[in-house]
Amino acid sequence: MKNKTNIGKQITIEISHTQLIVIFISSFLFYLVALILWKQKIVDYNIVLIHNFIYENKMYLELVSLISHYGMAFIAALYALFLFISLKKEGLKRDRSLYLFIIFSFFLSTTGGDLLKEVIDKARPVIELSGQISRTTLSDTSSFPSGHAAKSMSLALPFVLMASRKSTITQIVKVVVFLTALLVCYSRIALQAHFLSDVLAGIGTALFFIPIAVWITNSFYKKRKIDDRKLTLLTQRLVYIFIGLTVILCLI
Repeated sequence: MKNKTNIGKQITIEISHTQLIVIFISSFLFYLVALILWKQKIVDYNIVLIHNFIYENKMYLELVSLISHYGMAFIAALYALFLFISLKKEGLKRDRSLYLFIIFSFFLSTTGGDLLKEVIDKARPVIELSGQISRTTLSDTSSFPSGHAAKSMSLALPFVLMASRKSTITQIVKVVVFLTALLVCYSRIALQAHFLSDVLAGIGTALFFIPIAVWITNSFYKKRKIDDRKLTLLTQRLVYIFIGLTVILCLI
């Protein structure tokens, strides 16, 4: 996958048929494993039960809670900073077309994941393992798929998969956002808010919407005839959008 940002030419994000197939198959496999674990139950249950120790260590509990609550906000803030720097640093301009794609990926995965929660209506660990786990806080939403997993991965995977490999700074950001998303996913299991199957389904959800987000982004670029000059103006607005997203993610 690559993105074109040539001056005077319309901006597009390219994705090959092979890449489309790999992404959709990966999404399917994540969901398949998630459903197997859900049906089998033993692995799902044991992994949650093992994490009772989290609630016995106050410092560890606070750390995991911070990752769960602020991990996605950290990724959004990092993108806002990276975008701002790209307006000043020539070497980072090649990836600016990806950030609108990331926004679409995030909102598609958020909406799709929340709709699936309502349709599937799977019980949370605190209900299925009542009296066996340390967590006692009930959630207003269902368990499958994990919203945190879907959202964090929908923020991280587009950049990880499609950003340039030529810049050392970009490579570092890739590693940081991917590890942060993984930690958010793990935190949901560690806090006994989700089963492993829920988290895997969340990752599958994020993968599923990546090609759709590419299509929507390219349609937007084509309709608005976005070239390098217009992309610079769009980038300036996206900085504020990511700042706003950071604030929202800190509050929810």
